[in-house]
Amino acid sequence: MFKEKIDEYKTALGVLESLDGLEVYSYLIEKGKELNKDALSVDRQISENKVTQCMYDLYVDKEDGRFKAWSEATIAAGYAFILVDIFNSMTEEEAQTVNIKDFEEMELEKKLTMNRQTGYFQMIEIMIKKVQ
Repeated sequence: MFKEKIDEYKTALGVLESLDGLEVYSYLIEKGKELNKDALSVDRQISENKVTQCMYDLYVDKEDGRFKAWSEATIAAGYAFILVDIFNSMTEEEAQTVNIKDFEEMELEKKLTMNRQTGYFQMIEIMIKKVQ
């Protein structure tokens, strides 16, 4: 399921970027609004769950047996939505072998500013540690 999710998002992002580079950000903003409809609870928004490389507050953790996240920044919340969706779709086997390189296939980082890239990659690292 992991590979299918990566391909699904890569295709969606590629289509949006081909229409207009700003469409990618509109898409991330919409996904960010969706993320915060079922956000990580306030009591899980603690320093151990914080993505410190994000310029804004961004938290991720497992809650009720699945990943959830919260961010005050809509674009960070957008990439967090995508990562939460991907991680929650993984099988146990995929979770044990996934690495940061697997996410580069999606090419989302190429569509983010340098500051956002650092938060994005740190969030992936945090999530990998929580599943392995």
